Amino acid sequence: MIVYGRNLSPFVRRVVMWLMLQQRAFEQRAVAMTEAADRETLRAVNPVMRVPTVVCDDGAVLTECAAICDWLDETAPAHRLVPASGAARRDCLSRIAIVSAATDKGVALFYEAARRPEAFRWADWMQHLTGQVTGGMGQLEALAPAEGFFGGDRPDGSDLAATCLMDFVPVTSPHLLEGAPYPALAALAGRVNALPGLGETRPR
Repeated sequence: MIVYGRNLSPFVRRVVMWLMLQQRAFEQRAVAMTEAADRETLRAVNPVMRVPTVVCDDGAVLTECAAICDWLDETAPAHRLVPASGAARRDCLSRIAIVSAATDKGVALFYEAARRPEAFRWADWMQHLTGQVTGGMGQLEALAPAEGFFGGDRPDGSDLAATCLMDFVPVTSPHLLEGAPYPALAALAGRVNALPGLGETRPR
């Protein structure tokens, strides 16, 4: 299995961590969409040029983080990271949805601040995006367990997603964490990153 994308993308990193927790063999090709050669490499695999893109062992190509992770759970050789049914599944998917929304807006905020020329940046829009990111993190902070993981004794998919968000924000929008306003969420991410190999995937 081949994963295209860099771990700076919290969606790519989520897939990579998912694969690691499920003890799957994979190769990561860290293509960067800022590099013309990397864009062409990805275009040959996925014309939409979205990361993450996964090429399965049988040659099938998957894109979009949620679809990839759903397929990984469906074919999991070890254990699912989203419960199969019931309230546990509903609650896990709800947390993942909160994280994904906040992460989408965090990526948009990063692009607005770092990629758009300063003269064309829209301050009101950036403030709106900031409110969406911090709103999502605030929801997760209220839900975060004092010990262990959202998934109980071991992480579930929402633990991985939340960790990717909490490690993405300091790299791209560190001002959002001034004063450490999300201590429970930060502690949760710390516990996830302490698991073998997972902390090594953090974006630099």
